[in-house]
This record gives sequence, structure tokens and C-alpha cells, in this order.
Amino acid sequence: MEEIDSNFTMNAIQIPACYYAYNHSLPFAWHDVVRLEGSGNYTVFVLQNGQTHVSTKTIGNYGLFLPSQFIRIHKRCIVNREFVTGFCDQQKVVFMADGTAAKVARRRRSSLMNL
Repeated sequence: MEEIDSNFTMNAIQIPACYYAYNHSLPFAWHDVVRLEGSGNYTVFVLQNGQTHVSTKTIGNYGLFLPSQFIRIHKRCIVNREFVTGFCDQQKVVFMADGTAAKVARRRRSSLMNL
């Protein structure tokens, strides 16, 4: 059991308390996250290995602590640039390394053109 706990703390992401009286930690590293999807008051983390993790914080709370390789493409989606494989301007979607496509907001297209 101790071995699992030490791995958990090594790879965990520590999020400082913004609105709450406790720190928040996630059981994976930022470089494993393909994208974050907002769903109401929840955030779904989609990982490189296909797993998903649901958090009870909004996507905006995580936006403050994301590394520079993450880019917000829609009000409900933040993607990791390292996993973006292509962009279709006509369909206004970004293609990800895991085979999914995510919509890009009209006002956020210019930030993707610079990739």
C-alpha cells in the first residue's frame, strides 16, 4: 500500500485552494492530459492512455494553473498542444492524437493559427 501512495504523491498535481479551504490534488501529471472538457460544474480530464477523471471543480478553476502548452479553444474545452495533430478551418475543429475532434470557437481560431 505504501508503494502506491508514494507513486500517487510523486505524479500528483497539487492545485492550491482558490475558493475552498483545502488543497486539491489530481492523481496524474499534466503531461498525461490530452484535454479538459467542461460539463456544467464538473471538469473531465481525458488522459493519454484513454482514461477519464471527473473533478467537481469548474474548468475555469483549472485554467489558472495550467502550464503554457495548454490552450483554450472553446468555453468548454482546453487542449494540450502536444496532442494536437491538425486543424480544419472549414469545419472549425482541432484533431487530437487520440483520434477525437474538438470544436474551436470562432473567436479562438486566431490563437490556433499560431501553432
